Amino acid sequence: MTNKSMYDFLFANYDEKKDDVAVCFLYKNFSYRFLKNEIDKVACFLVEQGIKKGDVVTVALPNIPSSVSVFYAVNKIGAIANMVHPLVPYSLLKEKMLQTNSKLLFAFDLLLDGFFKQLVGDGFKVVVCRANDYLTKFESFFYTHFGKKKCKNIDKTKCMFFADAQKTKLFDIKPCVKGDDVAVIMHSSGTTDKSKSACLTNEGFNYVANNVINVLPWGNKLGKGMASLAVLPAFHAFGLGVSTHTILSFGYQSVMIPKYSAKLIVKKIRQKNVAIIAGVPTMFAGMVEQKSFKGKKLKKLKVAFCGGDKLDFNLKNKFDSAVERYGGTCVLSEGYGLTEASGVLCVNTRNANKQGSVGKPVGDTVVIAFDEKGNPLPNGEPGELCISSPAVMKGYLQGDKIVETGLFEFDDKRFVKTGDFGYVDEQGFVFFKQRQKRIEKVSGVNVFPAEAEQVISQIDGVKTCCVKGVPHATKGVVMKAYIVANDGVDVNGLICKIKAECDVKLDKWTQPKIYEILKDLPLTPFGKVDYKSLR
Repeated sequence: MTNKSMYDFLFANYDEKKDDVAVCFLYKNFSYRFLKNEIDKVACFLVEQGIKKGDVVTVALPNIPSSVSVFYAVNKIGAIANMVHPLVPYSLLKEKMLQTNSKLLFAFDLLLDGFFKQLVGDGFKVVVCRANDYLTKFESFFYTHFGKKKCKNIDKTKCMFFADAQKTKLFDIKPCVKGDDVAVIMHSSGTTDKSKSACLTNEGFNYVANNVINVLPWGNKLGKGMASLAVLPAFHAFGLGVSTHTILSFGYQSVMIPKYSAKLIVKKIRQKNVAIIAGVPTMFAGMVEQKSFKGKKLKKLKVAFCGGDKLDFNLKNKFDSAVERYGGTCVLSEGYGLTEASGVLCVNTRNANKQGSVGKPVGDTVVIAFDEKGNPLPNGEPGELCISSPAVMKGYLQGDKIVETGLFEFDDKRFVKTGDFGYVDEQGFVFFKQRQKRIEKVSGVNVFPAEAEQVISQIDGVKTCCVKGVPHATKGVVMKAYIVANDGVDVNGLICKIKAECDVKLDKWTQPKIYEILKDLPLTPFGKVDYKSLR
């Protein structure tokens, strides 16, 4: 079932869904028939450009229909998709393309405009994608002439356009892809602060799709007429694995959100028959703050997956209460995954959930905590969480080789080290305590910032927070809390309240000694709190 290309997995049930809506974008609906035809044309275009099995094609696109078509076209011919954030500076894009020996780049016109000359000057081949690739001539005229931003630097004689690929004549392409072939290169910090490039397989993502669909309340039935919001970008393993591959493989409508906007997300939930939504905590935090996050349409929500960062109880309660108020049963379900394992490993479900946990492992996934010497720990004892799963990467890309850094064999299974500190309880629920690199030493004692964040985030008046260790002249390191307060809150009174709560609920090493009020917390390109940039 999963030992095939992602393209073949996507269209395994094509006859049952070909006339159903696959993608919703800018008030337009595109069927699975349209999607397959476009993917096949782009695949032929790639072959005409000399792209062959094993070649790398860089995809630096936001959530627009062409990002889906390009990805699966690359996959169909056995090439490898190098997924890069479309907003990265040119120096980083260039680094990722050189590192992977990329043969071709697909990029969005409005984001490409600023460094087009550098890109072409450095000898890269580029295909320009535009939002108006999917508009009528009338709509395209207004988009081009009256849009908020115009492209001034793209020389049409020095690049190709996605519109050209859309017009390519179809021809047969001989199947050449295996399940264990590398399909995707995802860029991650890995288990260190240095960026790493994980090589992920077709079978890994197919396995994730099978597991995610099987934890839905209604199982693996085709999602006829049901929609999912595609907010997470495809350059994020969680986004590609769940919001794109799972949703489209099982016949749901993917409502594409090209740029994160809490207001737009809530608007789409109210407009569409949205049953599934997956995101990171900051995304859901923005949603529940919207005054429009209310009404009977919330009752349509059935599943809300939250991953990518720690979910605090306060946010979960806000979301769950809002949905319940309008007769809904959907709850915000925390899960756990990592780039090196294609995005999803554990999830809380309606029938199997435990407060504070990230759920149970999905499918055949095995999670074990190991000590510093590499010995497995009994249930309940914390250590480094290590994962065995068919979704685990082949390794990291290093030069032109794949190296197995962070991978090891145990009990005849292949495991990957996560760099996360946690434990597995007697019932099999996994508890994530902290990224190992975020654990602080205060007076020789291990301190977990997440414990302080959990206490602080539940206090009325706190919108969000981050806690980290900072240097101290006499104590070496003390904990500092960065607080974002709700509008209109007396911040001095709030800090007094936080101190009092921390005195009761935290040990003296974990209690923050310094407080700073911020307007917002800095975020990484993946929507996680960028604690490294806090001083």
